[in-house]
Amino acid sequence: MDRNADDSGGGVGGKADVTADAGATEEADVTEAAAGSQRPARLRGGNVFEHTIAELLRAIRLGQYLVGDKLPPERELAARINVSRATLRQALSELQTAGVVSVRRGRYGGTFVTRLPAADREAGIDLGELDDAVRFRLILDTAAARVVAARELSAEERETLTAAEQGCWMPLGSSAEDIEQFRALDARFHLTIAELTGIPSLAEAAATTRDRINALLDQIPFIHTNVEHSCMQHARIVEAIFDHDAEAAATLAAQHAEGTEQLLRGFLDGK
Repeated sequence: MDRNADDSGGGVGGKADVTADAGATEEADVTEAAAGSQRPARLRGGNVFEHTIAELLRAIRLGQYLVGDKLPPERELAARINVSRATLRQALSELQTAGVVSVRRGRYGGTFVTRLPAADREAGIDLGELDDAVRFRLILDTAAARVVAARELSAEERETLTAAEQGCWMPLGSSAEDIEQFRALDARFHLTIAELTGIPSLAEAAATTRDRINALLDQIPFIHTNVEHSCMQHARIVEAIFDHDAEAAATLAAQHAEGTEQLLRGFLDGK
């Protein structure tokens, strides 16, 4: 997403500083990488935002930045994570919304850690369940996308998949009802692909796994930027399926699943 990339010196600005869309941020990251940084290969799939969130949460959880600590200046912190300042600012804005960090103005202002990422969880997380769910989801979604892309879909099937993809682009607020509605629409999109494989066992496994993933997602803050990014990835998956590009569809599905995994591990995995 294209963001104002000037360094604020003592941290990042407030949420009002975040003003553009997801595609431009990835472009900004690519430009910065070309200028000298070498991002790990798996991040080139478009999950730079989710990676940044996960890295910030991990640093806070491991005590690199304690509650009450002021984070390093924007330029320095972006260099540590190996992302653009635009992406860093976007990620910090979402963590501010989630209550993990706060922004103070003035001479001694900056971005400060407000609480630990898992401070609002009443029950512990079964890390075995987390690991199993995200890894099995990756296998299922990748296989389903590859199978459907290799099929010759009927006009009705293409229309059903298009409707499921476009339905996710609903106007989204912050109410519990809005969040539940998006979860349902997102699940419908992924289950539509699973059903279009024509393999009932795969579709059944995908439905069960989606329910497990949603239960885990319910335990982390709702990240609006990730929703926008997810919808864009949905559109690319559908495009690859309609182009009968099985490998591209599988790769895009894997990248999409990995983005969700990074957020879940960032918030829930205490490692």
